[in-house]
Amino acid sequence: MNKPQLQRIAESVYQAMFSQNPEVSNIQETFYGWVVFLISPKGKVVVKFSREFGRIEKEVTGLELLKKKVTCPVPEVYFFGRSEGYDYMLMEWLEGISAYELPDNPNAIETFREDYTNILISLHEHTDSRGFETTSEKFEPSLIDAFDQWMYPVLRYVLSSASPFSCELKDAYTLLWEKKTEILMPINNHSSFVHDDCHIANVLFDPKTYKISGLLDPCDVGFKHKEFDIFHLFDVREDLKLVDRYHEKSPLIEGFEVRRYFLGLWDDAKHSRNIGWYDESWINSKLDRFNTAYKQA
Repeated sequence: MNKPQLQRIAESVYQAMFSQNPEVSNIQETFYGWVVFLISPKGKVVVKFSREFGRIEKEVTGLELLKKKVTCPVPEVYFFGRSEGYDYMLMEWLEGISAYELPDNPNAIETFREDYTNILISLHEHTDSRGFETTSEKFEPSLIDAFDQWMYPVLRYVLSSASPFSCELKDAYTLLWEKKTEILMPINNHSSFVHDDCHIANVLFDPKTYKISGLLDPCDVGFKHKEFDIFHLFDVREDLKLVDRYHEKSPLIEGFEVRRYFLGLWDDAKHSRNIGWYDESWINSKLDRFNTAYKQA
C-alpha cells in the first residue's frame, strides 16, 4: 500500500465531510492495513484502509453489531467507500491509549483486568438458540459443522500449490483437520457472540482510571464459541493473565489448553489466506506447543 497516496485519500475524504483541510496527527501501519488520524477545529476522525478486499465492509457491519452488545465505547462509522483502488472507512476517534502500553503497576493491571474480563463475559452472555453463525442469518447447531464451513476453504488454501506453507506444515494442518472433531467435541454446543480478535492491542484504556475506553478492530464477529475470543488474550501482554481472571469468573471447559493452540493455528492460516501473511517460525512454535499440550491431555 502506498502511504503518501493513502494520506492524500484520507485528507480528501475529510475535506469532503468537513469542508476544511485537516492536519495529519499520525499515520500507522496495522496488520491488515493503515490508519490515518486527522484533526482540525471541526473535528477529529480516523480513516482506516484495509489490504484485504471486502474487509472494510465486513468491519463496518461488525462494529455496528458489536456496539449493540458491549458495555464500553465502540467507534461510530460515519461512512465508508472506495477511492483509487483502496477501500476505506471514516470513523470516530475514540480517546484512550492502546492497552499494549498499560503501565506495569499493580493498580493499573488489576483495574484493567477486572474491567476487561467483565466486558468480555458480558459480551459472551449473548447467545443464539440456533447455534453457530456460518453466514449472515445462517446457523449450524453444531460447532464442528460450523467449523467445517469456516475453515475448509482455509485448509484448501494451506494445501494448495499457491500457499507459502511448507510441506511439513501442510502435513501438520492435514493432521489438525483430522483431529478437529475430537478436539472441538467438548465445546460443540452453546454459542456466544464474539469479537474474534480481542487481544489488547485492539483495546483502549483511560490513563486516569485504567478502565476500558474503547474496543476496536473486530474481525469476523458473530455467534461462535467464546473460546474463539479467549485464546486471543494470550496474543499480547500475556503477563496480564487475563485468561486466569476470566477463568476465575467463568470457568473454562477441560481441554482448553489444547484448543487454544488449535484455534490459534487455524486463525494464523486464515490471516495468511486473507492478506498473504506468513511467519513459518511463529507457526512452527505454536504447532510445537499444540503437540506438547495434546500429548499431555
